[in-house]
Amino acid sequence: MKPVMRNSHLAVVLGLWLALAACSKATQDKTGQDLKAAGSEVGAAAKGVVATPAVKDLGSDIKQGAQEAAAKTAVAADQAGEKLKESAKDAGAKLKDGAKTAGDKTDAALNKAKDDVQKK
Repeated sequence: MKPVMRNSHLAVVLGLWLALAACSKATQDKTGQDLKAAGSEVGAAAKGVVATPAVKDLGSDIKQGAQEAAAKTAVAADQAGEKLKESAKDAGAKLKDGAKTAGDKTDAALNKAKDDVQKK
């Protein structure tokens, strides 16, 4: 039920209660009984609406939509996982290459320093 409808229903009920307060005890009792009967009828009508094929179809549609969304989310998560693995693999290879290059430069610098010391 939309909020506007709820508010209008609430206003009607509140108006009935205010009108009831201004009535005699007998009228109040009769009106209270009528309101209870109306409430029961509304409850029965709501149960009837829930049992209609359209509402059942709506429930099935919602369930199917949730299943499709879950399947798409699973596929997207798998794809993201694969991309993450590939990126980690690439990062590892780049780190390894960078470490080798740094090691080679360090070796070259040490060899040069050793040569410089031996020349002195």
